[in-house]
Amino acid sequence: MIQIGRILSVNKGMAYMEVTRKGACGTGCASCSSTACESKSEFISVPNDLNAEAGDTVELYVNDHFVLRSIYKVYGIPLVAFLALIFIGQFLIPTSVSNRDLYIFALGALSFIISFVVLKKVDRKEGDRAQLKMTKIL
Repeated sequence: MIQIGRILSVNKGMAYMEVTRKGACGTGCASCSSTACESKSEFISVPNDLNAEAGDTVELYVNDHFVLRSIYKVYGIPLVAFLALIFIGQFLIPTSVSNRDLYIFALGALSFIISFVVLKKVDRKEGDRAQLKMTKIL
């Protein structure tokens, strides 16, 4: 995935920059007057491997496979864990228990907390691979 960013400042080998996220359709379609297509700016720090200076526009790259795998982790793992714990709760909690559905839902909610902890540990382990890299100064 390639993004374009504008460097705001450089400090100790890191470039602080503004990257504008683009909507799916870009700009100019009939529905772009709504907030659904709004382009939002993000402010990030990237290693300044190209010795770019403040005011430069640079091309940034991150591996597409990494992005897609991260999306799967963030959305897929909590969903699967939620459904699995609800399914397991159906068998573990007897039907005679009052408020059974509430307890089953609480198990499902617990799965989100567990997923958050697991994803946080994975992020710490694989966080360096997510680093954007400057590829060229435009």
